Amino acid sequence: MAFDINILKRFFEGKYSRKDYLDIREKFVTADDDREFRELVLSHWVEFGSMQLPEENVDNILDKIHHQIRLEENREVSRFSFMRVFQRVAAILIFPLVLSFLAYLYFQPEKVELLDAYAEIQCPMGVRTKFVLPDGTTGFLNSGSTLSYPVAFDKTRQVELTGEAYFDVYHNEQSPFTVKTGKLNVRVLGTTFNVISYPGEVTEEIILQTGKVEVMDNAGKTLTELNPDQRLTVNHEDQTAKRSTVIASQYTGWTEGKLVFRNEDMKQVAQRLSRWYNAEIVIADKRLEEFTFHATFVDEPLDEVLKLLAITTPIDYREEKREAASDGLFPKRKIIITINPKKVNQFR
Repeated sequence: MAFDINILKRFFEGKYSRKDYLDIREKFVTADDDREFRELVLSHWVEFGSMQLPEENVDNILDKIHHQIRLEENREVSRFSFMRVFQRVAAILIFPLVLSFLAYLYFQPEKVELLDAYAEIQCPMGVRTKFVLPDGTTGFLNSGSTLSYPVAFDKTRQVELTGEAYFDVYHNEQSPFTVKTGKLNVRVLGTTFNVISYPGEVTEEIILQTGKVEVMDNAGKTLTELNPDQRLTVNHEDQTAKRSTVIASQYTGWTEGKLVFRNEDMKQVAQRLSRWYNAEIVIADKRLEEFTFHATFVDEPLDEVLKLLAITTPIDYREEKREAASDGLFPKRKIIITINPKKVNQFR
C-alpha cells in the first residue's frame, strides 16, 4: 500500500498525531527498500522545506533521521522506566515536533524558522513528576502542577509554571532561563531553586538552593535578588514582598519523597499537607498558629503524620465523613484540626 504523503506533510507542518509519529517512524526504518518512499522524501523536502538540499543523496538524510529516531526512542524508554517507579504518575506530554526540529538543526537553513511548538507536562494530584527540558535543564513537578515550554529554546529560555516545581537549570550565560508564574518572573543563568505558585493562593514563593536568581514582576521591575538559602514570599493581596533566610533543603526535600518541617507554624504545616496528600486540612483554631512543628517524613501515609502531630503538638483532629456526590464521585478527604486545651501548657 502506498505511503500517505499527507502524513509526511503533517510532520513538516508540525501538525502530526501520535499515530502519525508511529507510522513515519516505521516507514523510516524500512525506507532502504522502498524506492518510491525515498523519492517522496526528496520531493517533499524541496516542496515543503523551502530549503536547498545539501550535496548528499537521500541515504545520508535517512541515516541521520534514523539515528535521531533511536535517540528519541531511548529517551522514551528512560521516561517510561521512571514512570514504572512512580506508578501513579500520569504526566500528559505533548510530543515535540521531532522531525521538523532535527531537520532545522541538521540543515541549518537561513530562511526557515522553527514552528512555534510548545509542550506541556501536567502532574496529577498526590504525585510528583520528573522532567527534562530541551536545553538539559532538569527538575520535578509537584502535585497538581503544570509546566509549559517550547520544544526548542532560542536566545531566551522561558517556561510557564502553575503550581510548584524544582529546577536544576543548565548553565548558559548567553541565554538566561526564566520561569514565568501568574504574576512573577524568575530569571537565572544556572542554578537550583524551588518555585511555589498555586492558583487560588494569594502568595508565591521562590526558594534558592544554589547560585543566584533575580525576581521581577510582570512589568519587568526587579523586586529582589536571592542568594543561596534565601526565600522570597510575595503576597499579592496586600502587595508585600518578604525575603528571609531558610534552610533550602527543607523546601526541596519533596523531590526525594521527603516531607520536611523545620519550625513551621501549623498554618504552613496544614497547607503543605494539603498539597502533598491531596486533602483538605483545616485549622479550626487560630491559636494553633502559635505552635511550630519540627519533623521529617519519608513516604508516610497521612494518618501516620496526623498521629505524630497529635503526640507532639496540642492538637486533636477528626475526619469528616465522605459521601458520594450525585455523579458517584467522592470528595477528597477533609481533616479538621482543633486545639486540645488540656495539652496546651505542655507545649509552651
